[in-house]
This record gives sequence, C-alpha cells and structure tokens, in this order.
Amino acid sequence: MLDLRLLHQALTLARHRNFARAAQALHITQPALSRSIAGLESVLGERLFDRTRQGVEPTSFGQMLLARAQPLVDGAAELERDFKLLRGLHIGELRVGAGAYPAELSVNQAVGRLMGRHPDLCVELISNDLRSLIKAVLERKLDLAVIERSMVDDEPSLAVEALPEHAAYYFCRLGHPLVNGLPPSVDQVFSFPFVGTRMPQRVAAGFLQLAKVGRIDVDTGDYMPPIKVDSIAAAKDVVMKCDAIGAAPLALIAAELRAGQLCTLPLRLDWMHTHYGFAYLRGRQLSPAALAFMAEVRGVEAELASLSERVRQSTEVPG
Repeated sequence: MLDLRLLHQALTLARHRNFARAAQALHITQPALSRSIAGLESVLGERLFDRTRQGVEPTSFGQMLLARAQPLVDGAAELERDFKLLRGLHIGELRVGAGAYPAELSVNQAVGRLMGRHPDLCVELISNDLRSLIKAVLERKLDLAVIERSMVDDEPSLAVEALPEHAAYYFCRLGHPLVNGLPPSVDQVFSFPFVGTRMPQRVAAGFLQLAKVGRIDVDTGDYMPPIKVDSIAAAKDVVMKCDAIGAAPLALIAAELRAGQLCTLPLRLDWMHTHYGFAYLRGRQLSPAALAFMAEVRGVEAELASLSERVRQSTEVPG
C-alpha cells in the first residue's frame, strides 16, 4: 500500500523542485527525503523524478502520481480535521484571517475573549492582503476570514455572512487648521494629505474622483491613498503628528477623541462605511472553535454599535 507520508513528501518535492528546500519545508534531512523518494520509486517500479542541474522535474509517471496523490493527501487531512471537530473546543484549532478594519474593530477583541473562555485552543490570526486571505480560505488554509464582502460577491465557492456596517468619520489632530472654523468643504479637506489603508473597488473610483489625490492600483482596482498604511493605529499616529486627514469608524478613534488628541470633521459621505463579513468555504463544516469565534465577533460588534452612538452624542459628532 502507498504511504500517505511518502505521497506528501513527493508533492512537497514537486512544489519546491529541490531536495534541500523540500527537506527543509518537511523538517527532515535531505538524505532522509532522498531515501523516501527512492523507496516510493521502488514500490511503484518507476522513476518519478529526473535530477537535473536546474533542479528536480517529475517524469511522466511522476506527473500521474502527483495528480492522483494531491486529492488523497487533501482527503486524509480533511478526515483528520473532521475527527478533531468532534472533540470540540478543548483541543481545537482555529485559523482565521481579517482585514485591517475588522481586525482592529472586533476580530482582535473576539479572539481575546475566545481564549479567555477556552485557553486550551490553538489560534492563528492572520491580518494580510484581502486577496491573499480569500485565496487561503479557498485553499483550506484558513477556516474563515472577515473581509470586504464586495470582493467575494462572485465567488460561488464561498458562503458569506454580513456583519454590521460602521460609518467612516474624517478625523484630524486637535490643532489642525480646519478645526474651529467654518465647516470645511470637500476640496478644503483633501487639500491636506490623506492617510489610510487601501480601499476596495467598491469605493475606489468614487473616492479618487472626490479626493483627486492618490491613485487606483491598475492590478487590483483598489484605491491607494497618498499616505498608505496597513492599520488604523498607524493612520492615527501619523495624523497626530502632522496636518494629515484620516477616516475611521468612531469606535476606532473613541479613546483619542475623549483624550482630546483627535477630533472629527463635519464632513460625512453616506457611501463611506465598512462592508465586511464572514467568508468561509461553502459546504465545509465549521469547527466548534470557528462557531464560537463567530459568536464572539457578533457580540463585540453589538457593543461597538452602542459605543459609537455614545461617542457621537458625547463629543457632538454630527450623525
């Protein structure tokens, strides 16, 4: 019988095209990998890889093996995962991804609360480029992701659950030239540098037309601000040190508003709001850890709506 461990090693060798790199990825020695491949070739009675100066190339027999091996290895991994699911939260694992806004708004807090209730869980939280997160969910490398929903509208393999939307407010430092004067116009606001994360296609063209600064990424269609950062925390740090303008939901700037470090500008655009939600592989059973995490996120989101309204009223932010 074929050994799934050997098939996994053959797949890894084919991916890296190099014995040393493949052995490193597998956390075994190069001689051990060479013996494994030789043993697999002996069992099958055919040469599976050609060794060349440029690297390792699968033979025609090797290509056939690799094509058949991948679903076998994937199926075994899914079977192992399903057994773990039945054991529940005590020894569970959770791999989740999140975009910048949901990570800072609710996901990070939700993971903290989840671990407080289930300290034996193993959690991997990844905040990355949204397209990378979507790809990771599709490839079963993540259990789910919290991402911009418009980016997966046409992806039939994913199930999507919307989370509450949060209006974006423009903010600046307390001593900014636009503060304490007449309500600024759009042109006045964007005469100052704008700092923020990349914005999805949903708002990219409209925002560029409005702001007349920044650019559209030709590869993705995203809006790239003149000062691009990867987190709202970074945007706040920049704004507090210069005359740049940022935009964020009230919940993300509540502490700085109360401390008198930041203030909002009386400029609101109805289409400037978050639009994220859960995305996970359709038809794939969600683990108890994933379901518990989603419940924690929903709880945090409900609290954020209440917090935003209290901040809006206490700081006289326009609705």
